Amino acid sequence: MRYLTSALVSEGVTDDQFLPRLLGRALTELCFSEFDDLVEVADVQPLRDRKGPSPIDGVIELVERNAGSFSVIFFHHDQGANPARVASEWLQLLRERWGDRAEQVVEVVPIRETEAWLLADGEALRRALGVRWSDVEMGLPAHPKGVERIADPKRVLNDVMRRVRRSTEDHYAQLGELVSLERLNLVPAYAQWWNDSAVALSKLGYRRI
Repeated sequence: MRYLTSALVSEGVTDDQFLPRLLGRALTELCFSEFDDLVEVADVQPLRDRKGPSPIDGVIELVERNAGSFSVIFFHHDQGANPARVASEWLQLLRERWGDRAEQVVEVVPIRETEAWLLADGEALRRALGVRWSDVEMGLPAHPKGVERIADPKRVLNDVMRRVRRSTEDHYAQLGELVSLERLNLVPAYAQWWNDSAVALSKLGYRRI
């Protein structure tokens, strides 16, 4: 039995509510379906020292402050409207600064925002909100990968929440538990995260099936 520990450095506090629940479930499924080892997956722990996103130097400091505590560090940054800038000013810089640390770093980069992943599963939204609205009535695409073509996922989600007079933040953690991993696997950015996580575990010595 192996014990897998991981941490999340995300952009904001609402991401800390949704992503750790989702990534923890996904890691458990990944280890079960693609690796030969028996793995106990610990809860994904958010690392944060400010409300907003940490600069790359701050990310490195957070990791060094917790050196030896985690095998995998998930670094979250939304792609936003300027993917080239995110790639050069955040992702590439992080890779350059990471060096030969023992921890594996895996990028979590939803297109355009984390909220897109919450919109991939209409049934999860219906269960969380206690409504019967169709996907069309909630402004969701017919296919999960269509969430990456939504220009403003946060607005779409907020519009749904306003209709039930609830705050979006009230449901982030719940949706992290409910959103379908099967449907998320059809979202290209999530599928990239899954593949990158599998590579990271292989580098840590986990045996692929």
